[in-house]
Amino acid sequence: MTVCNATVPDKDASGDNLYGDVICSQTYIDYFWETYGFEGNKSYWDDGFGWENPCDTSKPLARTFNACYLLTYSAEDYRNDDWDAPMLNWARRYVRENTSRHRAKCGDGSAIAASFRGWFIKNRVELYRGFFFKHTVPERAGTLVHEARHQGGKSHNDEFPPGSIYGEGRDGADSDWDFQGAWMYNALYLWWFYAEGARTTSAMKQRAKHRGNLIINNAFAEHPGFTI
Repeated sequence: MTVCNATVPDKDASGDNLYGDVICSQTYIDYFWETYGFEGNKSYWDDGFGWENPCDTSKPLARTFNACYLLTYSAEDYRNDDWDAPMLNWARRYVRENTSRHRAKCGDGSAIAASFRGWFIKNRVELYRGFFFKHTVPERAGTLVHEARHQGGKSHNDEFPPGSIYGEGRDGADSDWDFQGAWMYNALYLWWFYAEGARTTSAMKQRAKHRGNLIINNAFAEHPGFTI
């Protein structure tokens, strides 16, 4: 069964079979549900999104749990999440401390995720079918970091550069790497995962590298001047 009229892609290529073999444990399920802003949001994860079977990696919930596992355990010394450690260590802490709610929705078919915060709304991150079915597990983890940066108060501040796959001249870019915005956090996390990620495969690292370079080349008004 699919949800939101989405087709489930090759789960070996996406990493969902790799991580799905690990996350199907009540210990992990309880931890991710309570730690990463799912608790209290059952109504946003049932009716086909996977709450009834959180081990089914064809469903959005398990595919999000896979990203949570990668985010949590990809540092060799994952118990160390001090801010002075590499980002691979503390990214999970940043996500859990800045995002109080993750909610599943269908979206328009092209959307990946969106962050909502303000005085008169419930702060939350909405995840759409692009997140669940177009992104690999490392890309999903990077998106959780990206949206947490928005939840932490950092909005995009510039337009996408000429030739950007995100739409030349559209709002939604970061001005440069030093702005330390959501795109920078996203790319930097993927860079660290590519360089030092543990409990994974070389294929997943390569997917992270590819996604990180795509962001670097397309999401900054001023190109950082380097690639991964």
